[in-house]
Amino acid sequence: MSAVAVPAARAVERVVEAGLAPVGTFSVRRALPDRQRHAIGPWVFLDHFGPFRVTPGHDGVGAHPHAGIETVTYLLSGRQQHRDSAGHTGIVSALGAQWMTAGRGIVHAETPVPLTEDEHTLHGIQLWTTLPRLAKQMAPRYQNLAADTVAEVRREGARLRVVGGEFAGARGPAEALMPLLLVHATLDPGATLDEAVPAAFELGVYVIGGEAAIGEARASTGSLAFLEAEGERLRIANAGGVPLEVMVLGGTPAEGPLVFHGPFVMNNVEQVRAAEIAYRTGRMGHLED
Repeated sequence: MSAVAVPAARAVERVVEAGLAPVGTFSVRRALPDRQRHAIGPWVFLDHFGPFRVTPGHDGVGAHPHAGIETVTYLLSGRQQHRDSAGHTGIVSALGAQWMTAGRGIVHAETPVPLTEDEHTLHGIQLWTTLPRLAKQMAPRYQNLAADTVAEVRREGARLRVVGGEFAGARGPAEALMPLLLVHATLDPGATLDEAVPAAFELGVYVIGGEAAIGEARASTGSLAFLEAEGERLRIANAGGVPLEVMVLGGTPAEGPLVFHGPFVMNNVEQVRAAEIAYRTGRMGHLED
């Protein structure tokens, strides 16, 4: 009688430590892009901000442009307002997300608007996805993903919040333009997450807080683990004595080449120059302070 094959789990290719970067009135941990690797699936940028106390009317990120990408801000605590030059506005609180498609170009701002004492502590993750080649020039759009719209799955010792894509039998509320995955997972001490993942997806695990064991590798707060391509399962164990919080991100490989220029991510230099001209001449619109 032959033994039943156990599906292989993804091993860790490399773990990188986020560096510090200034954004608006505060500093963030920046884990992606990395010097050796610019993308995990379509995800090309990851900033981890906070936790820190904010002063309304002073803190935040003022009006600035984007093109060729989507920006995703997921809040762990606080309350944040989005405004953009296409006329979209929205407010999200803890465990909700702002998902903006910049497309051919847009100007936006994100500012804290706390109502309670707890909401004065701002903590979250901002990510960018590159857009498919044919969507680089699409019209901007905005999705406000309130906390109660985010799909939640419970496992023994674990809570999984699926923001985008499908994971653990649940589908996130984001209307994504490419196959992707974005999951906020919280694991109790001693708990292990073991779930199937699409074979075609590139995957990464960012540690928001705690100590994670992924195969033979360890990753702690502020670390991003790039996973290898082989393996049908994602296995993450809480290797510490406090709850572990991670952001799982991935998807099918980005359509390259990718040309990064500040807030623009395009497929060639000509597209970047066109975006710069569109911004400088006001064709991306304006946003009053």
